[in-house]
Amino acid sequence: MKITKFMPLLALLYIPFINADDLTPIEVESSILSNTITENRYPIAIIDSSDIRGSFSIGSNLGSSVNIIPGVSNSDYGAAIGQPVIRGLGGSRVRVLSNNNYISDLSYFSADHPNMVNLNHASHIEVIKGPSSIFNYSGTSGGIINIITGSITDKLYTDESITIGRTFDSVSEGYSNNVLIKKNISDISLYFSYDKKDHFNYDMPQGSLFEEGEEKHTLNNSDFADKSTTVGLSLIKNWGYIGLSFENAKGTYGIPYHAHEEEEEEEEEEHNARIYSTHKSDTYTFKGRLDNVPIANSLDFSFNNTNASIKEHEEDGSFKTLNNNASSMNLKFNIDTNEVERRILIGYEHTKSPMSSNAYVPVSDSYERSLAYFSNASLFGYNFDLAVRYDNNERTTATKNYEDSAVSVATNTTYKINDNLSYNLGYSHVSRSPNMAELFADGKHGPTNRYEKGDNNLDREVSRNIDFGLTYSADNALASLNLYRNNINGFIYLRDLGTTNYDGDHQDADWSQKNAVIQGYELSFEKTFPMGDNDLVVTLSRDDISAVFDDNTYIPRVPSARNMLKLVMLGKNDEKYSVNLIHSEEQSDFSSIETSTNSFIDLGVNYSNKIEVNDMYELNLNLFANNLLDQTIRNHASFVKAHVPLPGSSFGFDVSVDYKF
Repeated sequence: MKITKFMPLLALLYIPFINADDLTPIEVESSILSNTITENRYPIAIIDSSDIRGSFSIGSNLGSSVNIIPGVSNSDYGAAIGQPVIRGLGGSRVRVLSNNNYISDLSYFSADHPNMVNLNHASHIEVIKGPSSIFNYSGTSGGIINIITGSITDKLYTDESITIGRTFDSVSEGYSNNVLIKKNISDISLYFSYDKKDHFNYDMPQGSLFEEGEEKHTLNNSDFADKSTTVGLSLIKNWGYIGLSFENAKGTYGIPYHAHEEEEEEEEEEHNARIYSTHKSDTYTFKGRLDNVPIANSLDFSFNNTNASIKEHEEDGSFKTLNNNASSMNLKFNIDTNEVERRILIGYEHTKSPMSSNAYVPVSDSYERSLAYFSNASLFGYNFDLAVRYDNNERTTATKNYEDSAVSVATNTTYKINDNLSYNLGYSHVSRSPNMAELFADGKHGPTNRYEKGDNNLDREVSRNIDFGLTYSADNALASLNLYRNNINGFIYLRDLGTTNYDGDHQDADWSQKNAVIQGYELSFEKTFPMGDNDLVVTLSRDDISAVFDDNTYIPRVPSARNMLKLVMLGKNDEKYSVNLIHSEEQSDFSSIETSTNSFIDLGVNYSNKIEVNDMYELNLNLFANNLLDQTIRNHASFVKAHVPLPGSSFGFDVSVDYKF
């Protein structure tokens, strides 16, 4: 890592720092954090609902919503789709959960596939950085994103209400209409949510994109429309709880970049042709907890089934279909004594992918069987965590078979040096088996302009990660510094070959592996300044990543270093004024298949307030403006950054009315 990259860090070391997201405590229920708080002790960040809704321009995808956290970036595919990248790692190395359940959609196949999540009704988002969460899920060397909605709850709702809302943004003239109902009937909690979005092609900043020498002001095929419906039912008793939910999601999103856009011989009308994908998914979840069972203090159980499909439509009317039917089952035994916390997890996942004959991934099956153990104990002022996980993974097609078994281990130690200062030291050895796309892909993938080939002989990916954190608090100031180094044997990546020999049209790319080292730091400073009846919270943060292979070449699509400023004015009557500024530096450390990415400043402002009309009605108002400087924004982690800049300046509102039962 270049010494110049450390200069901002050295200049700021005299200030105490902490993760901005840890300053304001948030009560979290029925989440990874509350159920297994010691299992995922550090580093953790939480985004509350006001910050989620403050990002609600057209870019209100998952990646853009978590992009404000140090160490977490966005690998976007335009505004409709954004994949989270944690400490330079994404794809199947990052697990996306909804209410602690793994979302078995098709997003891990490719960056252009959407995450089947509804952020409109999220109470908060939990982000666990690094591999500290291996107890819960395999291969999570990057981390976990957990979206909490409360569709299944282990406690009766304290906020019974009917909420009707609408969101609008100017840059795409897009809108969302949504309804949320939470109601208790005796020992039963009922949940219903509905959300409908429609966004048109969005405007780009001046000078962002040219085609055939002509400046483009609107990005073709950047539109999208979605519908999501969720129904949940929970029975809460003194012996625990059981819950059942069903979620249906479907929609259409344009593909703003595809293989044919660069062909000079095409006519202009073909450049403007409708290239899009349709998607749908149905998810059933059954989960609960039984207290005081014979062999444990409590038993948590869950069963989840998702049937998801995506059709990629070309301008000639042809399409490719990707399907995914996934089921998972988990049993977690909680065995606690006065001195030690213990957890035992038994897990099983089956994924069946009956693809169409022309899809780039063939028909395949995946089986994952897991056994995990976690313990936590305190001794001589130190707090010790230990997680051990065994995974057996099998992937098959009609002609190929891959099977692998591995053990992963994670340890963590925290110690409070004095009332103000504490540190955290963690080490992990995490194994990840290749996924089905990495093993078996063999076909054209138009949205990324690549002909992808997998390799059935890939070895498991082994990540050895060390993480050190220092935390200080005093006088309304909180601070943290995190340093990490991740040595990865057999890092699996999509290697661009620089040819078009496979089909003469798409760029050739194959899934390959090479040893790699990823290291970096995250630091933040946050201080609260009382100002009469108001509080001003100032947050300064920075993150930086270095990612190289063992031959000293750079890993592709690694996020740039960023400097972040957040100003929040909290009023006595629930009003909140926010200013968010992200300065992304030029990414000059790029691989031979990439180009550099220019620096940019992303400036956004937000105002939110809860206005109590009377005892029964409450108005929730949220006004936002994003990319106020109308900067050309390209995330280096994006496959299509050169051809798909993010939207220009956007103004909008999110307003809802609560009727309280």
